[in-house]
Amino acid sequence: MKLVFTGIQGCGKGTQWRLLQEKYGFEIVEMGWELRKVIASGSELWMKLKQVMDAGYLVSDELWTQVMKWAIETYQEKEKVIFDAFIRLPWNKEVFDSYLSDYQVVFFDLSEEKAKNRLLWRMYNPSTGETFPTGTTHDPETGDELIKRKDDNEASILKRIEEYVNQTLPIVEIQKQEWRVIHINADQAIEDVFIEIESKLALNETKDYCSINPE
Repeated sequence: MKLVFTGIQGCGKGTQWRLLQEKYGFEIVEMGWELRKVIASGSELWMKLKQVMDAGYLVSDELWTQVMKWAIETYQEKEKVIFDAFIRLPWNKEVFDSYLSDYQVVFFDLSEEKAKNRLLWRMYNPSTGETFPTGTTHDPETGDELIKRKDDNEASILKRIEEYVNQTLPIVEIQKQEWRVIHINADQAIEDVFIEIESKLALNETKDYCSINPE
């Protein structure tokens, strides 16, 4: 079961993949983490990235493509994998489809206004990069004290939401036409969102995952 989580910032993807990881043993793949792994590897790919970053340049799409390919190839033989927010731009989809065509998209649907309100008050672990819902004071896994992200201000949030609406949502519409998308109502209590995911992925059943009607 290969899943791609997508949705507007603040929709609760991180909370839900943590629950799926804990209950069902999903492995989580997130681009920020994979970049850190490449850095730690000391590989040829890392040397290319290091040269670019040391020179003060932005990482090119070509190098990000290599990081994506590296991450996909690392996990493509695993049984249960969630790729978190891997497909945000058209070229992301092109790369993903080329290297791992057999995947489903879990789309967390939340209004722009509610997403903005959640982002304004969510908490953040600077050590891991993970975010947590409003009211969470410590990372339940590491015990680290959580803080607010500096860029979780209204101007920055509205810019990120605009990018999502203009760049990512059109890709979701294409994926719906490909019958890849499982729609999740993210405007519910955390436990109710989780129950809906379990039901639509048939995680509590013996049914073959591929037989699921996505919508």
